[in-house]
Amino acid sequence: MTVTLVRHDIKYAEAMHALSSMPQVRDALGLPVGKVEDTINFIKRECVDEEAGKTVPRVVLDEEGQLIGVTALMFIDYNKKSCHIGSWLGYEFWGKGYNLQSKMAILDIAFFELGLERVFAGARMVNIRSQKAQEKLPFIRLGVEKDFPEEHSWLEVKEKQPCVLNVFEREDFVRYRTALKKVEDVREDYVPQLLLADESEVAVREYLNDGELYEIKCGEQLAGVALLLEQSDTTVELKNIAIVPKYQGKGLGKEALRQITTVCRSQGYKTIIVGTANSSIDNIAFYQKAGFRMEAIEKDFFSNYPEPIYENGIRALDMIVFSKAL
Repeated sequence: MTVTLVRHDIKYAEAMHALSSMPQVRDALGLPVGKVEDTINFIKRECVDEEAGKTVPRVVLDEEGQLIGVTALMFIDYNKKSCHIGSWLGYEFWGKGYNLQSKMAILDIAFFELGLERVFAGARMVNIRSQKAQEKLPFIRLGVEKDFPEEHSWLEVKEKQPCVLNVFEREDFVRYRTALKKVEDVREDYVPQLLLADESEVAVREYLNDGELYEIKCGEQLAGVALLLEQSDTTVELKNIAIVPKYQGKGLGKEALRQITTVCRSQGYKTIIVGTANSSIDNIAFYQKAGFRMEAIEKDFFSNYPEPIYENGIRALDMIVFSKAL
């Protein structure tokens, strides 16, 4: 089961009106009985608000391209890195798994495209079905009214009635969406990703077919790669780990590294080591935050690379080796 999110368009007005006019949906949303013209005006307002950067409204289509509902990121606050989510599905599509799929699709936009940290999901106290639907989602924090009193108060003023407040946080969502998949096929296709972490194609090809290569997946998307080389019965080296630009700085690397260490521990290794250049300031901080300690310095490791490598205005010359007990 898959869904596709597309931008609002007047061509969806009749189908949207038909679904939202069903009593089960209309009553849950608190909508008055309306006409197709009202839906057209709604679509126009959504498009204007998106142009202004206030919302990210999307139409939800099923596998056959049929409109099944609407979802949106609303009240986006880039300073707080947060927003609220609103969504509904047509009555005939309830209880079929589309809620989970549409939530993942819109949260991909929130966390990986907009770079937000949290997305609030509210529900009126009287809307039991909406509450139950949210409770089924595996990556949501329920009942956060006391943690975010201002958001809760704002929501109740907006809705003019008592509400519950839940939240999706990026770290929880990333953990749910990230998975490792061992590569069993030819590895040539992964050279571009490996080159994101090692700029020498000559060096990459020297170890390309050694050890175990893993895809780092975010849902169905390739988010990165990791290559592990056994050094001894007890020690394994993380020779290369790279995250594609779209997912960099979003927590995918942190979660992938957590899963990698779990895999290595399950394989009986006691220590994992990784090396990075003296110029890779972000990597040096990244590994230390993940619990790695400096083990050694291999001087002039990068001095023989065909082309000099510069990062942060520093030439990469020495390899700093980190280790972590598993």
